[in-house]
Amino acid sequence: MAEEKKRLQYVDAIKGIAILVIVVYHLLAPCVGKGIVNHMSEIFLACFFFFSGYFYKPGRRTALEEIGNRAKALMVPFFRFSLFFWAVGSAVLVLSKNETVKEAFACLRNFLIGCIWNRTIQDWFHWDYYSLGRRYFFLADFWFLIALLFAGILFFPLAKLVMKSKIATVITAVLLFALTGVMLHFQVVLPYNIHLVPFWTALIMLGALAGQLKLMELPGVPKGARWGIGAAALLASLVLAMLKPPSVNLFRGSFGEHEVAAMLLNIAVSIPGVWGLGILFYNMEETGMRLNEIAWVGRNSLIFFVYHMFFAWITGIVTKVDILYKDTAPAGAVWKSVLVTLGVIALCILRVLLENFIKKKIAGKKAKKEAQS
Repeated sequence: MAEEKKRLQYVDAIKGIAILVIVVYHLLAPCVGKGIVNHMSEIFLACFFFFSGYFYKPGRRTALEEIGNRAKALMVPFFRFSLFFWAVGSAVLVLSKNETVKEAFACLRNFLIGCIWNRTIQDWFHWDYYSLGRRYFFLADFWFLIALLFAGILFFPLAKLVMKSKIATVITAVLLFALTGVMLHFQVVLPYNIHLVPFWTALIMLGALAGQLKLMELPGVPKGARWGIGAAALLASLVLAMLKPPSVNLFRGSFGEHEVAAMLLNIAVSIPGVWGLGILFYNMEETGMRLNEIAWVGRNSLIFFVYHMFFAWITGIVTKVDILYKDTAPAGAVWKSVLVTLGVIALCILRVLLENFIKKKIAGKKAKKEAQS
C-alpha cells in the first residue's frame, strides 16, 4: 500500500506539471509566440503515453481484461465530456442565433457517425465554430483518449508475448517504430490518426521497459548524482526541442518532408525529458518534499483539461476569437487567455471545496446515525 501511495505521488506530480504546461501552451502560444512553451508541451505530451506503461505488470490480468479496463477508463469520459460540450455548446449557438435546433441535432448525429468512421482527426482540427457539419471540436480536443485506447489494444497482447524478455521488448519497440515509418512514407492516413498507433504503442512499451529496469529509481546510483542526471536529461530534451524544425509535431501528425526522421527526432526530444523529470520528482519525494498540490492536479488532469477546453471554447464562441489553435491572435487575446486560465483554476478549487463539504456532511450524518443506534 505504501509503495502504491509513493508511486501515485511522484507520477501524479509529473502529470500535473504536464497538464499545466499544455494549458499554458494552448492559451498563451498564439498570443505571445510559441518558443519554449511549445517545446515543453511536445515533451510532456509523451509523458501520458510513457507512464501508461511504466507500472505495467505482466501476468496480473489477461490482455482482454486489460483492454476492457482501458476502454472503460477512457471511453466513458470521452463520451461524457464530448456530449456535455455538444449540449452546452449547442445551447450557446442556438441562443446566439448562430445555429438552429435542427442543426444542433444534426451536429450530434454527425458526432455519433464520426465516432465510428467519418474522417481523420487532422480534418477535425480545421473546424469552423459557425459551420454545420464541421463542428467536431469535442472529438479533436479529446484525441489523446482515443489514442491511448488504440495503443492499449495493440500494447497489451504484445506485452503478454514479449515483456518477459527485455531484448524482445526492445526489438518489438524498434519494429513498431519501423512500421510507423513505413506508414508515414507511403502516406497511410487512417481515422483517429490510427496510422500513428504503432508509435504510441512503442512509447508505452518503452515506459514499461523503464519500469522493469526501475529507471526512475536508478538503483545503485548515489542520490546526489540522480539530481544531476535528471536535470541533464530534461535540459538535453529542451535543447533538442529548440533545434527541431518547427513544422515537426508528432502528436498532430505534422511530419511534412521530414517523415521518419521526424519520428526519430521526437523520440530523442520527448523520452529524455519525461525520464529526467521522473527522476527529479522521484528524488523530491524521497527527500520528503511536499508534492500534494501538484499531485492533485495530476490526479485530476482530465478534469482540469476539460475545464480548460470548455472555458477557452466558450470564450471563442462568444468573442469570435479562437485563442486555442490560431498561430496568431489579435490584441487583447492575452488578457482573455489569462481570464480563461484563472477561470479554470477557480473551478478546480471550487470543485475541491464542494467535494470536501459534501464529504464532511456525509461523514457527519453517518456519525450521527451511529451515535443514535
